[in-house]
Amino acid sequence: MSRPRQIKAFVILLTTFVAGVFHAIAQEEAATETLDPGPFYGFWQIQEPAGDTCVLIIKRGGRLSCFWAGSSARNIEKGTWQRTGEILTAKWEAGHTEVFKMMGENAIERSTFQPGQSILGDPAYTIRGVRIDSRIPGSLTTKSDGPPPVREQVEDSSTRPEIPVNNPFTGYWLVDQSTGIFGIGGGEPNFYLHLSRDGDAAVALRDWEGDEGVQGLWRIDGDRAVITWPNNRRDVLIPNAEGGYTLGTYKPKDKLTNKPRQLSKARKVTFSDADQYFEAGEFDRMTVLDIRGTWVPQESTGTREYISIEGWGNAYRYPAKAGGSGTDPGKWRLASDHVVITWIDGSKDLLRIAFPHFVQDSFAAGEPITGTPFRTIPVIRTENEN
Repeated sequence: MSRPRQIKAFVILLTTFVAGVFHAIAQEEAATETLDPGPFYGFWQIQEPAGDTCVLIIKRGGRLSCFWAGSSARNIEKGTWQRTGEILTAKWEAGHTEVFKMMGENAIERSTFQPGQSILGDPAYTIRGVRIDSRIPGSLTTKSDGPPPVREQVEDSSTRPEIPVNNPFTGYWLVDQSTGIFGIGGGEPNFYLHLSRDGDAAVALRDWEGDEGVQGLWRIDGDRAVITWPNNRRDVLIPNAEGGYTLGTYKPKDKLTNKPRQLSKARKVTFSDADQYFEAGEFDRMTVLDIRGTWVPQESTGTREYISIEGWGNAYRYPAKAGGSGTDPGKWRLASDHVVITWIDGSKDLLRIAFPHFVQDSFAAGEPITGTPFRTIPVIRTENEN
C-alpha cells in the first residue's frame, strides 16, 4: 500500500475511534442522568384508595419499593424506574406501570396504569402524596382493628392465597341492599364492604341481625373475589356486562359453581366516603384541652415559627405572611381527631393526631383540606412561644 493510502486509512481509523469514544461518553452521561432520581429521591407517603397508606421509597440506581402501613399486610412491592426530565416512570414487578410528576418541592402526583395499558392513554386513577422524613416509616405500626374478629368456620388465614398487589378488588365498596316494595324502605338502602390488602373483609350497615362488626376473609378466584363469612356464608364480587360490578350471595350449602343469589349493584367508593363507618369509635375524641397552646415544628426548620391556639376559636401564626414582626390572625374549628385553622389570607393549617406525634398539614388558599398539603411536618406543643 502506498504511503498516501496508509495515511488516509490511518485518518479514517482515528476518526472512527474518536467518534466511538465520544459516543461512549455520551451514552455514559445519559445513563447517569437516567439513573439519577433528582427531586424524586427519598420517602413519600400516599393515601391509597384501599384505605391504607403507601410508603414509597425512590432510591438511586433505578430502584424503588413500597410497603403499606395501616393494615397487617406484609407485602413489599419492588420495581425499577427511569427518569426523563421532570417525569419518573416506574415498572413494578406486579406488572403495572406508574408515572410520577413533581407537584412543588414536597408533593408528588402518581398516575397508575394497569398491566398492558399504554401510558399514553388515561390512567386507571391519579393520586397525590407528600414527602416525609426518612425516620418516620420506622415508627409506623400496624393499625389495631379493635377486638379480635369473629371468624368461626372461616378458612385459616395462614393457608389462604396471597392477594396480588395490583388487583381491582382491594378497597371500599358501596352495595345496594334496598328492600321493600319497588326496592325502597326496610332499613339502610346500602351497606359498605371493605376488602383489605391483607385478605381481611369487613362490612358496615349490612342488614345482618346479630352480626354487627362481623369480619371474614377474601380471595381472588379468576375474575372474581370470593368473600367467606362466619357460618360459611359467602359473597362473590363479579364484573357485569355494563362494565361495573355485582355482588352475589351464597348460602352455606351452595356450591361456588352455582349461580349466586340476590345479585346487587356494587360500586367502588373512596376511603373518605366509607372509612368513617369502619373507624368510628376507634380514637379518643380531641378536646379543646388537647389543642390549646403553642405549637412548633418538632425539629428546627431554620427559622422561628409557631402556631398559637387560644380560646374562643382564635389562633395566631408567626411569622406573618406579609412579613414584619407581627402575627397573622386566624380561626380554628375542632373535629373529632383534628383541628382546622383558617388564616386571614384564606390558607389553612390542619393539626392531626399521628403516631407517635401530632402532624401539621399546610394548604394554600383555595385548596381543599381533602387535597394534598404543600407541607407536612411533625409538631409539638410547648408552654411558651419560642
